[in-house]
Amino acid sequence: MKLSLGVLLAAIMASSSVTTTTTNALSQSIVVVGLNAALQKRFILPPGKNLEPGNVHRAHITETGVGGKGQDVGVALSCLMLSNQSGQQQQSSTTTCDDKVLLAQFLGMGPEGDAVSDMLQSKYGLSDALTIRNNAPLRTCTTIVGADQATELVETSGEVTALEMKALQDKVEEMTNQGGRANGVCIMGSMPPGCDEDTYADLTSRLADSNTLVLIDSVIGLEPLLSSLKTTFGNNKEKQGGVVLKLNAAEICNLAGVAKGAGETDQVTLDELTASTIGFVTKYANAIGALDYLCITDGKFPGYLVEIPSSVSSSVRTWQLPSVDLSNAGMLYPIGAGDTVAAGTLAAWQYLHHNSGVVPSRIGKLLLERRAQWSSGEGGASSDEAKGYNVATAFAFGLACGSASCLKQENSVFDVDDAIKFFGGMAKPVIR
Repeated sequence: MKLSLGVLLAAIMASSSVTTTTTNALSQSIVVVGLNAALQKRFILPPGKNLEPGNVHRAHITETGVGGKGQDVGVALSCLMLSNQSGQQQQSSTTTCDDKVLLAQFLGMGPEGDAVSDMLQSKYGLSDALTIRNNAPLRTCTTIVGADQATELVETSGEVTALEMKALQDKVEEMTNQGGRANGVCIMGSMPPGCDEDTYADLTSRLADSNTLVLIDSVIGLEPLLSSLKTTFGNNKEKQGGVVLKLNAAEICNLAGVAKGAGETDQVTLDELTASTIGFVTKYANAIGALDYLCITDGKFPGYLVEIPSSVSSSVRTWQLPSVDLSNAGMLYPIGAGDTVAAGTLAAWQYLHHNSGVVPSRIGKLLLERRAQWSSGEGGASSDEAKGYNVATAFAFGLACGSASCLKQENSVFDVDDAIKFFGGMAKPVIR
């Protein structure tokens, strides 16, 4: 890769300008790998109006926020961390989340990158210890919000250079040398141009060990990532961590080459899901040994937790999770909801493993109570069914958070009390 002097200097500046001083050891933190950040703009049309292609539209309101799947996860985790005992978010320029969440990300050096960096730190209290200010400008994503529909316009991303990637790798190495491997790792979304196919595998191998909880919400670089995770987790009988892959129903069917009988927006059937799981582990052989579960979302329909079978000829155990009914909630804003599901799931999973982490104690108590209720009579804490209900509890909370975020215009922002209400109203997941 040929590098100009300007790019070389930019990479050096990016590396030297980022501090890795943290208040918590990395072993107590969740690292969100969200390499493809964005500035999010919301162009809100006048009441009662929808986008009409070919026409001139004047905004009723314009807003600016944080975009990118990894950044959405950071925002959602911030909502949990910054909620006080009454559930209200506390956001101010002096608020900090004490490095419980770190975003591994590239933010361009221009005004768009400055704006996102400032919002992540001052509004959401998130550390910049793993942020690299790269030379390429940050992309902008624009959501056109109408009366009953929203349209997303996504710009192309600027290229990340080899030196800029090396700067991020060095920051990760420095932090792991100081504070151990991460407590949780969340791999989110696409990668900007310039990233190799094995970038997620490389960063995860640097960040995670067999005690780390890993949630993947991406199909980019999946083969090398699964291979790396199998090396870390596959033959380790003493492992305390685990790995889940979050997909939507259409994605798992497409990956496995299974045609849905109905349209992509219709509910997936259990037969389609089972066939897709077997097709997936057949196509991605390293999934057996690398992954513990698939977390499958299906829009407004129930979600599914699918246990990775021990072989392609084994039966598939599936938990069906109830959906949240938002049919009477008025205008919904689903952009970023899936990322909020990922955030809520990993945060709850972390608490259920360690009784600490991102979620406040009042939510942690509810998680423990619900897990005890749902796993009661399932053969004890060591049984496969009980372990499944542990992750199902976390996934159910994630689905509740995602549903709550649909009530807010801003990506992945949600009222924690809404999430608690939705989670509290869920029936026990059913093994299918």
